Parts: sequence; C-alpha cells; structure tokens
Amino acid sequence: METIKWIQSLLGEELQPLFLAITSLGSEYAYIVFMTLYYWLVDPWTGRQLGIVTTLSLGFNILLKDLSANPRPFELNPNLAPPAAKATADGSSFPSGHSQGSATFWFFLAFYYQRLWLWVLSITLVSLVAFSRVYLGVHFPVDVVVGLILGILFAFVGVRLSLPNKPLLLVRVATVMLAFLLAIALPDLARPLGVLVAFFLTTPDFHPPTTWKGKVLFGGTGLLLILLIHKGSSVLLGDWKHLAEITFWHYAIMTLFATEILPKFARRRY
Repeated sequence: METIKWIQSLLGEELQPLFLAITSLGSEYAYIVFMTLYYWLVDPWTGRQLGIVTTLSLGFNILLKDLSANPRPFELNPNLAPPAAKATADGSSFPSGHSQGSATFWFFLAFYYQRLWLWVLSITLVSLVAFSRVYLGVHFPVDVVVGLILGILFAFVGVRLSLPNKPLLLVRVATVMLAFLLAIALPDLARPLGVLVAFFLTTPDFHPPTTWKGKVLFGGTGLLLILLIHKGSSVLLGDWKHLAEITFWHYAIMTLFATEILPKFARRRY
C-alpha cells in the first residue's frame, strides 16, 4: 500500500489519462485487436497457437483470482484509484490479469521470432502495462510481479508446445463437450474456454494478404465487424450473457467467425 502511495505522490495525478491508455493495452479489446490482426495478416497457424496459449494463461489467471480472493488496493483505500481505473478491475487482486496476459502474448512473439526489436518492444509494453496497474491503484506490486512471471512461463512453454493441426473428429467433439461442462461448473472460465475451444477447432487454410492495401482493407474492415459483433451481440443477449452456457457459445462462435468465416470471405477479395 505504501509503495502505491509513494508512486502516486511521485508522479502526481496528471499522468492518470496516460496510464489509463497504457493499461488498456492489457484489456480484452486489446487482445481482440492484436490477436486477430496477427492471425489475419501475419501467420494464422502461429496465431492459432498464440491464441490457445494466451487463453490458457488468462484462464489460469482467473482460477488463481478465484482461489486467492485477495482484495484490491482501492477496496482497502477507495482514494487510491480513480473511477476510470476501478472500471478496469475485474475479479480479485492476485495475480494481475493485465500483466499476465500482456506478458504471455508479447513474450510468446519475442521467444518465437527472437528479434531484438521485438524483445525491446515486448519488454517496454509489458513493463508499462504492469506499472500502470500499480500506479492506478488497482493492484499491489506483488500482483503484477507474479502475473509477469506466470505470463513469461506460459509464453516460454507455449512456444515449445506441439499442438495437433487437425485434431480427429472424436477429439474435437470430446474437447467441446469437456470445455462446455467445465464452463458450467466454473462460470468464471466460460469466456476463455469458449475462445480456447474455437482456436483448437480452427484449421486455417488461407494465406494473409501480401499487399499493404490488402492488409489495411482486411484488417480494418475485419476488426470493425468483429468489434460490432462483439458489442452488438452483448447488447442483444442482455442479461442472458451472464449465463455461463451462453457466454461459452457466444465467445466460441465469435472467435470461429474471426478465424474461419472472415478469412474465407476476405480471401476472395484481397
């Protein structure tokens, strides 16, 4: 608690808008943007593996949050976080989901490509996201440190995983059934389980656009459609979206639309 107060007193309140923008890079919408753009425009097969690993990491993070049930700093001292920062906090404090998810995503790419510029970018972005969680008063330092360690571990192991490219039909059916039952038993995991199943079922059979015009058109229109569907379906579902079985299929279908349907449509145009 004292560390958070010291950081906030040192930097002042003027930087809150900046760090709110930085912390959004570890949000759900950021994953939608980064993941889909990489999958569509760079490497769909590696994007599939990245999606599976990142979703597993976030699911494990949710389990740890439920088990620890640690209060957040602003729950102990409401003055530590502005309302906009509190709105970014979901679940308990330990460990930081923003830090773990960001570390998993960006360090997976850094481990995979082994490029200096990507290491610099990954370390910078992940560090800023982690620091923003402490500065904004939504996490204790230990939350982000553990989140970073777990994220890096998931990234390191995830790059080395050998996943089946085209699982047998029986394996696919069993995976969907098991994930659905697990989502009902553990409702907090319904969202990541839906995404995980969709990435597991995905078998990319397209090549990313090769021209900048094609990349911009596909990426721009595709993202707009995905975000509209994500927001629109949430509104249409209303209170139903809080049911685990609905959430599971909502995210599974939305992810499959992004990984299977849109690329096939775009392949004919770009």
